[in-house]
Amino acid sequence: MPTLGDLVVKTKRLLHSNTRTELDKLNGAAGTSGTITVEHQAPGIRAGSYLSIGSPTEGYETIYVYSRSGATVTVERGMDGSSAFNFADDTLVEVEPRFTGHQIVEAVKDAIHALPENLFAVDTDSASFAATDDRSVSITLSNGFTRILNAVRTARDSEDRKLSVNVSVRKYSTDYYLILQEFVEKAITVEYTYAYPFVTGTLNIDTDIVSTVKMDTSMVDIPCLAAASALMMADESLRSDTHAMGASRDEGVVASGDRIRQSMVLRQKYEQRVSEEARRLMAKWGIRDQSATPSIFPTA
Repeated sequence: MPTLGDLVVKTKRLLHSNTRTELDKLNGAAGTSGTITVEHQAPGIRAGSYLSIGSPTEGYETIYVYSRSGATVTVERGMDGSSAFNFADDTLVEVEPRFTGHQIVEAVKDAIHALPENLFAVDTDSASFAATDDRSVSITLSNGFTRILNAVRTARDSEDRKLSVNVSVRKYSTDYYLILQEFVEKAITVEYTYAYPFVTGTLNIDTDIVSTVKMDTSMVDIPCLAAASALMMADESLRSDTHAMGASRDEGVVASGDRIRQSMVLRQKYEQRVSEEARRLMAKWGIRDQSATPSIFPTA
């Protein structure tokens, strides 16, 4: 199943589709000290440069270079909010990357937290009603609740069919209750399917997006598109500020405004994918939500 690290790799592909970053490798394991040793002595590793070290399984760290003597580099660890890691021998080193690994990780996390409410997780559970006067039972919804999507009475024996049943969920204080909205003539078990927000409390590099965040595999490209769009827009803003101060934008490599256009294309694709997945959920569960479908004609 895809992890947060896998989403970082997908986002990198969107960001670096037509660019190349100078690379090196660690020569020997790197603790958390202020010196590292590189294998190929890439010329871009010099005083004042930034390095991104890591992998989609270990995590990423941003490092600032103070000085270099051959293969030995004196650095400041854990820059820009990243943490110093104990990296293994041969860990990849990106030299002056367009976007650091840590930047991309944080952008993907932000994108997951900001997913719209018309995308949601789905789960199924059951609750037993012991008698006809037992109209509500306490249930556990540890990840929260949005709406009931489907509910059926489970078969009591081979002669009994599963039948749709009308139920609702109410929260009193900190407890949730499943409430029968119709009369039944005997004790039953209700199997209910419900929607709830994605579980985003813990997002580490190895967090499983499907089993932990509860996101369907068909949706995992959506945070990548949002993260790439946001990073592209921020990068163009920074370039504009640099140009205003008189520094070169290197327009022969990337023309002014190109990253804004790329950001807009990614944003449009993001909105398209959100709409597709929202409609898929609506079609699968029979949801009728007028707010999810914009009006084509003016209403006034």
